[in-house]
Parts: sequence; C-alpha cells; structure tokens
Amino acid sequence: MSAEVTHSQTGEPLVVTRESWKCLVATFAGWALDAMDAMLLVLALPLIAQEFGTGMEGMGFLVTITLVGAAFSGLFVGVLADKFGRVKMLMVTMLFYSVFTALCGFAQSYAQLVFLRFLTGIGLGGEWGVGAALITETWPAKWRAWATSTVHSGFPVGYGLATLAYMYIAPEYGWRVLFFLGIIPAFIAIWIRLAVGEPAVWKNAQKKKPDMRPTMALATLFKHGYLKRTIFATLLATGTLMAFWGGNTWVPTYLAKYRGLDIVKSGTFLLILNLGGVCGHQLFGYLSGVIGRRASMFLGISLAAISTLIYVTIESPELLFWFSFFLGLSTFGFFGTFGAYLAELYPVEARATGVSFTFNVGKAFSMLSPLLIGVAASSYGLAIGLGLTTVFYMISLISLLFLPETRFRSISD
Repeated sequence: MSAEVTHSQTGEPLVVTRESWKCLVATFAGWALDAMDAMLLVLALPLIAQEFGTGMEGMGFLVTITLVGAAFSGLFVGVLADKFGRVKMLMVTMLFYSVFTALCGFAQSYAQLVFLRFLTGIGLGGEWGVGAALITETWPAKWRAWATSTVHSGFPVGYGLATLAYMYIAPEYGWRVLFFLGIIPAFIAIWIRLAVGEPAVWKNAQKKKPDMRPTMALATLFKHGYLKRTIFATLLATGTLMAFWGGNTWVPTYLAKYRGLDIVKSGTFLLILNLGGVCGHQLFGYLSGVIGRRASMFLGISLAAISTLIYVTIESPELLFWFSFFLGLSTFGFFGTFGAYLAELYPVEARATGVSFTFNVGKAFSMLSPLLIGVAASSYGLAIGLGLTTVFYMISLISLLFLPETRFRSISD
C-alpha cells in the first residue's frame, strides 16, 4: 500500500480503499449469518419444545448452553487472532459454527441438541470480536464508527432472514430444515480466505522485535494501564448482553403465547422490529461520531430500557406492531458503537483479545438471562420476566461512567 492510503510507519488507514470495503462485506456477512444462526434457535424453540417435550426452563437452557460455548471460545479466539491474523480466524470461526448448526438438524434427542448447540456456540463466540478488530484496523478514523455500526446492522438483517425462513419453511418442513440453512456461512468463509487480506496495522505490529511485543496478549488486559477499562468494559458488555439475550430470546414466545399471534403474524412483527434495528445501528453509528462513543451508548441504553417496559404493557395489536420498530431501533441500535469502542480501548497487539474477552465474558454472564427470565415467567408471567431487563441495562449505564471516551484515539498506539 502507498503512503497515501495508510500511514507509512504504523499502517493505520488514512482513506477508504477497496480492501476496506472487502473487509466490511466479509465481516457484515459473518455477523449477519452468525445472527441468523442464533435467532433460528430462538424462533424454533416452541417447535423444539413440542417435539422433545421440554418446558420453558428447557427452552431457555438451549440458548444458555449456546452462550456458554460462545463465552468459552471468546477466551482464546481473540488471542489466536492477535497471533495468527484476523482474516484467518474469521474464516475458521465461520466454518465451525456453520457445520455444527447444520448438524443440529440431525439431533434425535434433547441431550444431543444441547451438546451440538454448545459446539455451535464456540464458533459464534469468536466471530464478532475478530470482525470488530478487522474493521477497526481497515477503516480510517473518520468512518470507523459508521463502518462498525454497519457491520453490526448485520445482526437484525440475519434476524430478519431467520424470521423469513421461520415464516415460510418451518410451517411446511419443520424446525430441522431451518438448521440445515446454517451451512451457508461455510461458502462465505471460503470467499473470505481467498479475497480478503490482513490489515496493514496488524502486519506492522508483527514486524516488531520480539522484546517489543507483549509475551501474552491476554496479560495486557490486566496490566495497570488497562485493568480498570477491562473490568468496566466487561460489565458494560455483561449488562447489555443480559438484557439483549434475555429480551430477544422471549419476545417471539411473548408474541405467540401472550398476544396470540400465529407464525406469520408474529414473524411480521419481528420483521418490523429488525427493520428498526438496522435503522438504529445507522443512527447510533452516526451519533457516536458526532457526540462521542459514551454519550451515544448512554442515550441508546436508556431508550432501550424504557422501550422494553412500554412494549410489555401494550395490548393493542396495531400499536404493538408499530412500536416494534422503535423497540428494535433502541435495543439493537447502541450495539453498533460496540465494535469501534471496545477495539479503541486496546493496543493493536491485544486488540482482538480485548474485544473478544470483554464481549464474551459478558456473554458468559448473559447465558443466565434467558434462564432467569424463563423461571420468572413461569411464576409471574412473561411480561414481568421481560421487565427484568431494566436491571441489566442499569449495570451498563453505571459501567459507562468509569470508561474513557475514545472517539479521536489512534488505533496504532
């Protein structure tokens, strides 16, 4: 690359290039298909419960065990990405979760499905952190937050694809065929390996003399300069992910069981929710570049807590339908800033490790959320259970107060 494209010494991108766009497409596809996999399970829960005879606790545990696998992989995939490359590990994680998602369709018992979902989670947990580091290192500072927000908008896109599959495939062919669709990411992974190169920032970091590089990327997260931000970034991820997975795991069931909507009608509600999510990512990606990462996230998390409480009190189907857009905009939107923000908190040698560790430890705690809400729903009703997400959002808001603003920070420092 020429000096006009990247900084001659650090490799930090100065302009948007063709390689930037290829990385954007690759990570967007990876995250969208990651989301499609996760939400296929959520949507299929009532059908799976009917076949295997599990209750609400058992349904929640399937989501929980997937998150356990994701949290487990998050502890080592980021380290491998810092050592061997972002693109290589992005490809590996996508191949892993696509194969095991497809195998879920062959499960003959609840126990087999639990085991396969754990293995699927291992692939799902590593993909996001690696992708966030890749985008952060291939887009210039001016467009970085927009790029990571665009990548994160892949989640509602994947959720929408899962919803369409659920609406038009599940009624005719059952839940197993839904999981067979999970093989699609394998083909995207092959393209990524052939077409996308490693970022110049990471390559330059690898050229440093061994005595100038951290001996362990994971250890960097707990050094004096980074310990505080690691603690509070993890709490930030924990609160938001507990709220997200707790809420979105049970919203489809809430629409079907408590509002009496059939598959097509509830699917339509979820499509408008995900349209709001796409718009939310773009909105908060823009705001994070204007008012800062912390302020935009604080606004988004606050709106998410309020909108969830309103959503579970709405009885009019028409009003519930239109409010679904705002629910998606608020509960999805602020996550668009996560990729840039977490990546900007750490140096290049430990960036993928930092993003993966904080996000996936948060995901580890979030595994309790679907189960907790399922238990609360059994005793007090699902509306009360969903209202518990407000507590999780408060954890995130408090954590933000102890984290620095990173909007103008150089990623090569």
